[in-house]
Amino acid sequence: MRGLVTELGRRLDAHQRSRIAELDLTPTQAKALEELGEPRTARELAGMLCCEPPNVTYVISKLEKQGMVERRPHPQDRRAKQLVLTEAGRELRLDLLRRMGTESPLDHLSHEERVALRQGLLKALGRDGAA
Repeated sequence: MRGLVTELGRRLDAHQRSRIAELDLTPTQAKALEELGEPRTARELAGMLCCEPPNVTYVISKLEKQGMVERRPHPQDRRAKQLVLTEAGRELRLDLLRRMGTESPLDHLSHEERVALRQGLLKALGRDGAA
């Protein structure tokens, strides 16, 4: 069983990496775009990416130079900045999400099989009541 889970994980990872590469992004840039569906601070994004804020600063600076992200004043904390996707960034994010969802190793599963797989994985992770 463990070998099957590992193989599926590898196939899903390879699929994601190929889709990310099609857009000339690094995996970290892609994850940042995914997580910036709503404005966040660099500290919030660092927590979501499981990295230090200076790493996020580097990734966001690259995305900012490409015109994908803007730093704006935080509405409640004048010391902080919010990271906000530009129109081009929102379009790239949607393209990324669309590409990640096509030709997936899970495409051949029916809707019911996907639901059952998700439920089984949640249960295995001890999160069987999760949404």
